Order: sequence, then structure tokens, then C-alpha cells
Amino acid sequence: MMHDAIGGYLPLELPRASGEYHPDALRFQSSRAAFLALLRARRPAAVCVPWYCCDSIVEPLITAGIAIKRYAIDAMLRIESVDLARDEWLLYVNYFGLCDRNVDDVLNRYGPERVVIDNAQAFFAMPRDCVATLYSPRKFVGVPDGGYLLTREAVTPPVDVDHESVQRFAHLLKRIDAGAETGYADYSAAEASLEKKEPLRMSALTQRILQSIDYADVRAKRIANFAYLHQRLDASNAFKLPPDSRSVPLCYPYRGSDPGLRARLMTQRIYTPCYWPEVASSPSVPAFEKTLAGGTVFLPCDQRLSPPQLDTIVQAVLESRDDL
Repeated sequence: MMHDAIGGYLPLELPRASGEYHPDALRFQSSRAAFLALLRARRPAAVCVPWYCCDSIVEPLITAGIAIKRYAIDAMLRIESVDLARDEWLLYVNYFGLCDRNVDDVLNRYGPERVVIDNAQAFFAMPRDCVATLYSPRKFVGVPDGGYLLTREAVTPPVDVDHESVQRFAHLLKRIDAGAETGYADYSAAEASLEKKEPLRMSALTQRILQSIDYADVRAKRIANFAYLHQRLDASNAFKLPPDSRSVPLCYPYRGSDPGLRARLMTQRIYTPCYWPEVASSPSVPAFEKTLAGGTVFLPCDQRLSPPQLDTIVQAVLESRDDL
């Protein structure tokens, strides 16, 4: 094998930190690709998934030809009831990085040998003794792609490497150079480029960035920012989930009485994601899941935010209530 090139032009300068947060995981170009590789390796008879979930969970099941069953969740995001056969799996989503206690409940009720935990929204949650745990780093840190799979199953990692990360990098650079709005189309294109793809090994670029991140700092800031928003907004928040000291939040879910809150925030350049609006329009989905998808605003609490920015979010939310 030829050695790495020596000399010449310099690459993007990245610090050397303590390494990846999940160094023992199998590395893929996305968590959906990791899930597809797992399904092909083991092929359960069916997988029970929540009504309230991302299409990226359903897509690998369809591609692999695995039967899909659905289940409902309650107001605490717990599984209501699942009739699980011996050769079937249950997938539980650690919603918003806030459901570690619910993960405990799932494993106690259904046993580790049939449970897959989707930690796409819970990057810092520790892997459990179960069939598999899935992670999506780009939900928490600035990378263009990547997915982790930790599993007790024999899954052969891909031989071919994803070389498209460079094409998914524009929105990360534009956000720094010219602001959030300039890179949104590139972000959407990057996300779309990960759909319906065969599993590939994580790119060297993504892995190198993941090795350079100060995860302790990211973790601490997310917890502190969530705590501040919770202190200021809990009294007016209809979304109630008991705090868990293990949780590192993706966002702060907020359900108020203003149906136009998300649009109002956008006019002040406060951008909130949608998880997952298509659920609200499906006639088969239970009422609570429709309300969760259509009536919840997911306020940012990530590591970029300063105290003045948090105050801006709080004031915008409270002023929205005052205007009703």
C-alpha cells in the first residue's frame, strides 16, 4: 500500500482532540445506511416502529423488504402497547435526547434480544445491551454526514468508502462565511443526497472532523442551555417530560397556545426544525402523534448559543404568548 502523500499544499486545519465519541462503533455514511446493513445481516420477520418517526427509519425497512408494524406512544413518549413475536424486533426512538428513562422501560419490558434503540436524536446516550444502537452525529455537531452502529450482531462493515462528503460540505462553510440563509439550499441538497443509498463506509473527512470535536464542551453547553430554557419557559410549556440527569438534549420541545409561533420566530431569524410534519397529515396516525408533529416547536439549545441568544429565544416565545 502506498503511504500518504508528504509535503505539498496544506489541508483544512483541524485540531487534535480526544477522538471520536463512539470509537468502537461501525462507521457508515448515515444512520439509515447503518440500519439497512443491520437488517440485511439479520433479517427479522418484522420491525415494530412508532408512528412518530422519521422516514429515514422506514426507508431501510422498505429497501430490505422487511415487514413494518406500527405502535403508538403516550404523552410521556412511552410505548403504549406492542404485541411482539419472537422473530420480530422493536425499534424505539430516544426522542429529542430526553428519553433515557423510557429506554430503560423498553428494555425491561421487551428484553434486549429484540430491541433496537434509535439514538439519532441522542448522540451522547450510551449504547445499551440490545440488538443495536444507531447514531447520527450531524444532528449534534457540524459534519456533512456519517452514522454509527453499535451491535451485538455480526455485521460486516462496507468495503467501499463514501467519497461524496466534499459535495455535502457547502452549507457548513457558507453558514460560517455568509450566514445561515445562504447555505440552506445546500443543506437540503446534502440531506437529500443520503436518501436511498447503499451502505458505504464513513468518509475520511467526516471521521477526521469527528475526531477533532471537544465533546465534553458540547455536552455541557447543551445541558446548560436546555436547563435555562426550561427554567424560563416550563410554566407556559404544555410539553411535559420529567428531566433525566443522563440526558443531553437535541432541542427544547415547546408546546404553547400560539399555532403561528414557528413562523413568528422565523421572522426574527430564529430557525427551528420540523420533526416530522408529514406525520400530522397521515390519516392513520393516532391523535397524540399528530399533535406532537404539528403543534410542537423545537427550540434550539445547542452548543453555539450564547446567553444573549437564549434570552432572545425566550423573549420571542413569551412575546408571542402576550400577543394572543
